[in-house]
Amino acid sequence: MALLILSWQAACLYHKVEMDKLLPGSTSATLSESNMLDKIHDELTPDVSWDDFNKAYAEYSSAKDRAGACLEALKDATPEFKSKVLESMLRIANASREDDNQSNVSPEEMDFIQQIREALE
Repeated sequence: MALLILSWQAACLYHKVEMDKLLPGSTSATLSESNMLDKIHDELTPDVSWDDFNKAYAEYSSAKDRAGACLEALKDATPEFKSKVLESMLRIANASREDDNQSNVSPEEMDFIQQIREALE
């Protein structure tokens, strides 16, 4: 669950300009990112229900609290699984183009991924 939550949190970071079509009702997450989350779910966490994911994601009042809970849940995870978390976050970040950034990964996304990487060490 923490893998999906951190990945989706990267997708939901605010950007000044979105180059891809936004997910209906979203101010930042794109359809491409949503599709990538579906792929990650199917590949890595097929047993997690979307209802449980939505409930867990909404439980926290802030992104900081959500990330903190995910990091706490991952503290005893294997290094291999922690790598999968970071790879999933990068896949989401790379799924759509924001702020006309040619690498697809915005500075906000890269900063967030870097913070999570450091916290998982």
